[in-house]
Amino acid sequence: MKDPIVAIATPFGESAIGIIRLSGRGVIDITKKFFKTRSEIKPRLAHYGTLVDESGDVIDEGVLIYYRAPKSYTGEDMVEISLHGNPLILKKTLELFLRAGCRLAEPGEFTKRAFLNGKLDLAQAEAVAELISAKTELARRASIRQLKGELSRYVNSLRDSLLELSAYIEADIEFSEEDIPTLTKEQVLSMIDKVLEGITQLLKTAKTGKLLREGMKLAIVGRPNVGKSSLFNALLKEDRAIVTDIEGTTRDYIEETLNLRGVPVVLVDTAGIREAKDPVERIGVERSVRKIEEADVVLFVLDGSEGVGDEDLKIYEKVKDRETIVVVNKIDLGEAPLPLEIFEGHSIIKVSALTGHGLKDLEEEILKKAGLVVQEGLNIYVSVRHEELLRKSKEVLERFRTRYEEEDISPEIAMLDIREATDYLGEIVGHITTEDVLGSIFSRFCIGK
Repeated sequence: MKDPIVAIATPFGESAIGIIRLSGRGVIDITKKFFKTRSEIKPRLAHYGTLVDESGDVIDEGVLIYYRAPKSYTGEDMVEISLHGNPLILKKTLELFLRAGCRLAEPGEFTKRAFLNGKLDLAQAEAVAELISAKTELARRASIRQLKGELSRYVNSLRDSLLELSAYIEADIEFSEEDIPTLTKEQVLSMIDKVLEGITQLLKTAKTGKLLREGMKLAIVGRPNVGKSSLFNALLKEDRAIVTDIEGTTRDYIEETLNLRGVPVVLVDTAGIREAKDPVERIGVERSVRKIEEADVVLFVLDGSEGVGDEDLKIYEKVKDRETIVVVNKIDLGEAPLPLEIFEGHSIIKVSALTGHGLKDLEEEILKKAGLVVQEGLNIYVSVRHEELLRKSKEVLERFRTRYEEEDISPEIAMLDIREATDYLGEIVGHITTEDVLGSIFSRFCIGK
């Protein structure tokens, strides 16, 4: 059992309850010095008592729960004390336990210890941080599934297939003169193909996973007075941007976050792009151009009642090579003829920001353009770290498959490739890892978790 650590496990600020969490060697003995109860402290029971300092002065009254190893979150002896959520009380309590021999926990150290003690694998540990930071219900459900081990089971099933293949190859090496069953070339290729198919399916979820974790950046672009701000407000379902008939009302970009069918979206209403003489408006236009470059998807807005003008075409040239949706707005005012062939290759959605017509179609197209189709039953999404390891494993297996099919390679060489691909999959769930990798992962956690 490791040295005792302590941290405040609840966010800073006044609240009804604040929690102090301790884990490690001797934490129950340290706690008993300062937490006074009328009865003996027993594991997994809530004990009401008084917390005092070294001089016996009362700090607060609260409830203590003791978790005896290995039946705790970290797999070590753990203590959680619930006190009144006054930051002064929690700070005083933290300092008390630091003086008593505990060390301040590093970010994510409780979960890191849970991983090192076999309570969670690495993919599950990562899901803890993602669950805490989930911005939408869809992201929360995805994190819960990963925390329950769905991603780990999928990856482990692929890894087990490679381990099985390794066992056959190794047996062929060690007992080449014995009469033992071996695999045909067709059987080996079939096993490799199944693993490659599984990896490919996981890699398809990478973009979705990135969007759920980081959100999608969506920029609304167009010349002045085509209804960008009205569309911005309609998507947000609130009057956030000022809407007038005066050109150039939006002189700088406005940024808000919304939940688009479970996907966190950073929505940017840009200043109308044109040759601005006003220096303030010119700065706003320059900032808007930068926001366009950062966007995952661009909504290029036209005034459907006026058609397409030279100013519209100049702006379209700036965005046509990006993931762009052409939004024909103001169709409630009538529809002027549109040269649709100009926008070939891009989706065209007709809407009225005023009446709400076409907004659901626009939302569907946004999700589709971003490579995300939200559906029930889509269980797991990989992170950037997982994606990198999956790609490495896939590259090794594809290289091996080509050589194995075309050449008569030795079992020893085959074993090296299979082991390398297996190790990459093992890194996802933490069968193989390094202190640097663990440090990088757990440094993103909050202190106390």
